[in-house]
Amino acid sequence: MIIDKIKELLVTKVISRRSFLKSSALSGIALLGLTGCASEQDEVVDTSTVEPIEEPAPVAPREQNPISRHACPRNCYDTCSILCEVKDGKITRVSGDPGNPITAGGLCVKMNHYLSWVYHADRILYPLKRVGAKGEGKFEQITWEEALDTIATKTKANIDAYGPETVLKYNISGTVGFVHNYGLSQALFNKMGTSILVGSACAGSGSAAIPYTYGKNAGVDPEEFVNTKLYVSWGANEAAVNVHTVKFIKQCKENGGKIVIVNPVRPGLLHYADMFIQIKPGTDAAFALGVANYIIENNLQNQAYIDAYTVGFEELKTTASEYTLEKTSEITGVPIEQIIEFSKMYGEIKPSVIRIGFGMQRHSNGGSMVRAITLLPPLVGAIGKDASSGYVYINSGYWISYAGIQGNDLRENPNARKINMNELGKALTGELETTKDYPISTLLLFNSNPMAIIANGNRVRRGLLREDLFTVVADIFRTDTADYADIILPASTFFEYEELCQDYMGWYLRHNSPAIEPLGESKSNCQMFSELAKRMGYTDPIFDMTTEEAIKVCLQAENVVKQGITYDNLKEKGWVKLDLGVPYGDMKFPTPSGKIEFYSEKLKEAGHHPVAAYVPRVESEDGSPDLFKKYPLTLISAHTKNFINSHMHNVPQINELIEESAVFIHTDDANERGITDGDSITVTNDRGTILMVAKVTPTKTQKGTLLSYSCHWPKLVEGGKSVNELTPDRVSDMGGGPTFHTNLVEIAKA
Repeated sequence: MIIDKIKELLVTKVISRRSFLKSSALSGIALLGLTGCASEQDEVVDTSTVEPIEEPAPVAPREQNPISRHACPRNCYDTCSILCEVKDGKITRVSGDPGNPITAGGLCVKMNHYLSWVYHADRILYPLKRVGAKGEGKFEQITWEEALDTIATKTKANIDAYGPETVLKYNISGTVGFVHNYGLSQALFNKMGTSILVGSACAGSGSAAIPYTYGKNAGVDPEEFVNTKLYVSWGANEAAVNVHTVKFIKQCKENGGKIVIVNPVRPGLLHYADMFIQIKPGTDAAFALGVANYIIENNLQNQAYIDAYTVGFEELKTTASEYTLEKTSEITGVPIEQIIEFSKMYGEIKPSVIRIGFGMQRHSNGGSMVRAITLLPPLVGAIGKDASSGYVYINSGYWISYAGIQGNDLRENPNARKINMNELGKALTGELETTKDYPISTLLLFNSNPMAIIANGNRVRRGLLREDLFTVVADIFRTDTADYADIILPASTFFEYEELCQDYMGWYLRHNSPAIEPLGESKSNCQMFSELAKRMGYTDPIFDMTTEEAIKVCLQAENVVKQGITYDNLKEKGWVKLDLGVPYGDMKFPTPSGKIEFYSEKLKEAGHHPVAAYVPRVESEDGSPDLFKKYPLTLISAHTKNFINSHMHNVPQINELIEESAVFIHTDDANERGITDGDSITVTNDRGTILMVAKVTPTKTQKGTLLSYSCHWPKLVEGGKSVNELTPDRVSDMGGGPTFHTNLVEIAKA
């Protein structure tokens, strides 16, 4: 029987943790591919030094079986090129492409276990419908015909009764493929006229801030890190979330370059650092302005460059003068000596690159902090003059367009209601003004697991529990979110369909070929939504467009055609590097003035300081003193090298590395509360309480700051609640970004 053959392919899972016993689906014992494991503690070194970073080991492919080429579509800077060996219709080996300079033959800790992910025993292989209470996780198998008919009938009824804008499609980055996430998969929702999801959960604040300075965002090629003389890692953790750039940073160091880290917690890259600036969370704008003030006061700026290519220098000079060494040190906690030393380094060493991390902008004042940092490179003349000089934040600004495959012309009302994805809980519970009178009636969710990754989990849960909300989830596994669905659709993996991807750090365009046929009755996003469109009665030609046709439309971009890149040669090689030149090399800036703007009238019109300013976080000692008295600790919920958002938590080998849901506490904070290493503790604020295990550290964090890693599946951790039970669902000052790290809590022994 076909079903029996599929079952033989699946990996039986490992159970070694108490929390796993809570999941009725988990049983058995077996492991695949134990290479590449690294415990959480390996990333969190509790001494004054940091152990050497183990970079992904290059693995040469064995030409024993046919090879297929792939592009890892996870929400990751690296977007690795992958080679698969396939035998008798089954993937037998996964390795990094040794020919690609970014991947260089190695995969990260997480994706070394792709075999266990694809052939996981908990793969959803058939459509399911709910037979128990919402959230209970009881389902029975149904046919695709019943699933699609049910979805179409219920959705059309809700549209007729309440209007198309009460339908919300919700997707983030379960894949960042152009076709199956951003492109063809959107045509159905444009045709329906659903509410428009504002996709700002990742880098929204910084992406909104940078154009105020430069008019657009154009970052340095990470392969150029090897040639810079000063690499500043500001609010980033490359060794956890961007591991393939570590080799370039290491080469920078070996070439005589200096490495500086600005971060509230000790990151893995510290092994290479010449200077570590352990700044108070949320005070980066004050630090940047203090550095600018020292540079200007000591005439370290590039005045000829400033006069030729910038406007607003006098305003910057006046604003920065308020941030004296004493004031900057008081706000940031950085010693005056370090402020001086770093300012001299940045003013004198050329070329230099500032790497602006995503974590730092996930505060209520995130946009203001990124804006302040972007003023430093032009102050020293670092923009547009050299390929290894400037800054890098996110290089998705180089992405080719996929607008031609989104079906935007099908949307009758381009001004439909907008809902910020960070406010999903508010949207579902009617706590947004826009959903108070017209609640969401239908939620169509794919490429996301909001119960694990979205802030204020308690509010999201209350929304998903609404009996009058019809919820459809397309996924590979029965996630916490899927447990609240009325219908679950089995999604295929990227090893089972064709796709087009592009790095958002490196400058590569990548093609993904299917290696195997979809397991069970799983379908790609495009296939399931095209079939649903026809059930809805839609006959537009786009719903018959193939993935190959969609990719060819995307490849009509001017810079792609100019380089001679075709569908056939991209598919054959699997990847190609785009020729993008020196960032801002033409010295043309699409700002109102046509120059780099130290002073921005548009920023002022948006209600912000026209230069930059330190704005206290909404939850902080300065921003909310009364709340701070009740909850005096800041909880940072950073990403770990073992997950990509909530991906891989249920993979046995990865779960073995995450023995418990832990929180790192500075020794002084632990002693004041009678907490010792290994204690079970409660972490609490007004949004909820969770159980965690204390990891006491003298150096990983500073006094007043806690660190925990996201994004665990709630049902796989002790107490059934993860760190996002506590995080706030307010949005940031610019771009509507998330504010996970503006999060005051208190801790106590459980």
